[in-house]
Amino acid sequence: MGKKMKNAPVYYALAQVRHNPIRRLGAYLPDIQDRMRKAGYPDHQPGTTLIVSLTLDGSDGEPDAKRPVPKVVERHLFLSANGTRGFIVEEGALSFQTTEYDTFEPFLDQFMTGVGIVHKCIGLDYTERVGIRYLDAVVPAGGPDDLAKYLAPGVLGLAGRLPEGVPIGLSLSETHIPLPEANLLSRTIVRNGPLGFPMDLEPQGLKVPERFEKVSCLHAIIDTDASQTERHPIDMGALRQRLDMLHLKIRMAFDASITEYALAAWQ
Repeated sequence: MGKKMKNAPVYYALAQVRHNPIRRLGAYLPDIQDRMRKAGYPDHQPGTTLIVSLTLDGSDGEPDAKRPVPKVVERHLFLSANGTRGFIVEEGALSFQTTEYDTFEPFLDQFMTGVGIVHKCIGLDYTERVGIRYLDAVVPAGGPDDLAKYLAPGVLGLAGRLPEGVPIGLSLSETHIPLPEANLLSRTIVRNGPLGFPMDLEPQGLKVPERFEKVSCLHAIIDTDASQTERHPIDMGALRQRLDMLHLKIRMAFDASITEYALAAWQ
C-alpha cells in the first residue's frame, strides 16, 4: 500500500467509467440512493446537465454538415456528510471525486464500491472508457522564488528565468503521451493568484480543504489525466486492473514533472 505524504499536494482526484447508456435512470434511483446512503454517501442532490453533440444535417445543402444538438440529461450527486467525496451518477457514466485524497488504494476501493452499487442496481453490460485525473498544487514553502526547486525545468516555462520583478500571469506546459495501452495528458499551469480549477473541470458540490483555499501566490498546478477507450464486458477484477495501470502511468508523468526536493518537502 502506498505511503501517505504528510503534505500531499493532491487537492482533487477523479475516477470515471463510461458505460452503456441507461435511458430510464430514474427508475433505478430509489435503490441506488438507499445503497449509496448505507455506503457513506447520504447527501443526494438530483439535477440535470446539458450535453451538446454534433449530428449530420443536410438542410443547408451540404450533406456532411454537422449541427450542435443540445440534450438535457439526469445527473445525481451522492456526497459524503462532510462534503469531501462523492459520486456523480449519469445515464452513461459514473464518476467518483474527492478533495480528501489519501492514497490510491482507498481511492480505488471507494470508486469500486460505487461501481458495484450501480452495477447491482442496474445490471451494466459494458464499459466504454475508464479514466483517472489528478490535480496537484505546487506551492513553494519558501516563497515564489523557490518554485524552480519543485518543478522540472521542462515544465516551468519562463517562470524563474525572467528578470527580477517581472511578474508571471500564466504559463502553460502540456504534453500528450499516446501509449499503446492508454492516453496520457500532463499539464503544468504556473499562475499568480488563488488556487483554482481548470476551465473544463469543477468539483461538483465538494468542499476544498482550508490549506488549499488559502493559497494566493505564485504556484503551479500539475494536471494529469490518463484514460483508456475500449469496450469491455463488465468485469470488476479486470476494471480494477485497468485503473491500477492508469494510476501507474499518471505517477510516471507526475514524477517526471517534479524534483527530489519537492518529494522531500511533501513527505
